[in-house]
Amino acid sequence: MKLSVFKKENDINQQRALFKECFPENNGTSVEKKDHYLWKFHSFPSTPTSYEYGAYIKEKLIGYYAALPYEYIIDGKMIKVGMVCNVMTGLEARGKGVFTKMGAYSTDSMKDEELEFTIGYPIRPEVIPGHIKVGWEKLFALPLYIKFLSSKSLLKKKKINFLYPIIDLCLVSYNYLIGLLQYKNKYDIQIYNSKEISDIRGLDLFLQKWISEQEIALNKKIEFLKWRLGAPGKNYKIIIAKDSNEIIGLCIVSEIIKENVPSLAILDLSCLKYHKKAEDSIFSEIESYARDNKLEAIMIMASSYFSKRYSLVKNGFIKSPHKFWLIVKNLNKNYSMAFLRNEKNWHLTWIDSDDL
Repeated sequence: MKLSVFKKENDINQQRALFKECFPENNGTSVEKKDHYLWKFHSFPSTPTSYEYGAYIKEKLIGYYAALPYEYIIDGKMIKVGMVCNVMTGLEARGKGVFTKMGAYSTDSMKDEELEFTIGYPIRPEVIPGHIKVGWEKLFALPLYIKFLSSKSLLKKKKINFLYPIIDLCLVSYNYLIGLLQYKNKYDIQIYNSKEISDIRGLDLFLQKWISEQEIALNKKIEFLKWRLGAPGKNYKIIIAKDSNEIIGLCIVSEIIKENVPSLAILDLSCLKYHKKAEDSIFSEIESYARDNKLEAIMIMASSYFSKRYSLVKNGFIKSPHKFWLIVKNLNKNYSMAFLRNEKNWHLTWIDSDDL
């Protein structure tokens, strides 16, 4: 087996074929196309645009490992972090140590690129032991929280859709009571298409203020958001909360299909420190948008700390059995693991990773 830097000019077709093999749930979607790969790994607003590595037997690509050079602000200092994503091992190559060897080679190479650490959110728990073998650590769990607006598609999948009218009557009543308990306030809520991001006056200033309030925060500059929300074939909405014409809250959502249920994924939720009550107004607007578009669930990935911070239970969300882990490999040891393990220090949402 040979490990080397991946060159798209030679092997893009092999990479796409391997992606289809490893992530069959994306077959038939825009995510499996070359345009998506080129956007994700070769249009990122940084130099280099990505770090890509391949494992080969002769000339056949049997494994792929990649990361994006995300910028994080930690205690006011900007650092580069490798956001590892789309790690793949072909079906025939599994169980032979390929994943472990590829992980060690790739992260050692990224260390030479002066990245401080690498982070990831493995969508398949079975790959976590392979990461741990080469020095990754599990920091904390990131459960998926769900608010159901309708049970129709979920019950149909389970072939008990005859219960749908009864369950939905209960959901309507429950969500109505949740709405009564939500804090009613003066915040002005506006919704933009992601292509209108340049038209949102004051967004840059809001992002600067929000970052200054965090211990660890993704450097969400306008340039980054334009890239992140520019995925081919995707449709994102930006929800803005204003107080006296000043932006004090931001939420980004995207329509997805999860377990055959048409859903709305909350990709980002950020409010300034002294405007936490704006979240109730944002959640109310999100629910209205979901209902208007006949979506049946709202989903957000959040740590236990931020589920309390966002009052997810109060806003009608339940914690599902499905959870992710934030994992980290500390490359240059400039940050203590005790600091990184403290989930209060992190602000994490799906904007950091792939849509699910």
